[in-house]
Amino acid sequence: MSRLLTWLFFATLSCILLLQLRGIDAPLSAVTPGGIVAYELAFTADRAKAILDVWRIAGVTESARVSLGVDVGFLLVYPWFFWWSVRLLRAPRFTATGSTMYRAGGVLGTAVLACMPLDAFENWCLWRMIESGPSGTMAMLAGVAASAKFVLVLTTALWCLVALSRRFVNTSPTSKQG
Repeated sequence: MSRLLTWLFFATLSCILLLQLRGIDAPLSAVTPGGIVAYELAFTADRAKAILDVWRIAGVTESARVSLGVDVGFLLVYPWFFWWSVRLLRAPRFTATGSTMYRAGGVLGTAVLACMPLDAFENWCLWRMIESGPSGTMAMLAGVAASAKFVLVLTTALWCLVALSRRFVNTSPTSKQG
């Protein structure tokens, strides 16, 4: 039961921080399609500069700074939410021990923790560009770190959805009639 409570703690905290970030990012999204994510994935100094210029003109640059600050708390929480999610879903009632799905979960559950340093490095690059102006190197590094982070999160989330769906398929009345 303590595993479930720990998962619930990280799930709740992740949701709270995600909702907080969405609110903080709203002014950025109002003036830039994609908001902070567009900035994270700018990849070039020109695109990062264009985004920052729009934010400065609209007077919402401070929202970006606050968002990056709150994201520091979020990056310490959401990887653990995914880690605990995978850990719970690798239980025998969800995933057969030793199966490919089980082994993939083990790899993803550990790999998703790499989101913490990736997100921290990405935020540092983004913060530097806000403070010192965009550079091709910083924009590329932020984009690569953000891309790796998003791939890990999306792959892990997909694994969790497949594990959950397998559980429901295996317990449905039609699967027991065969």
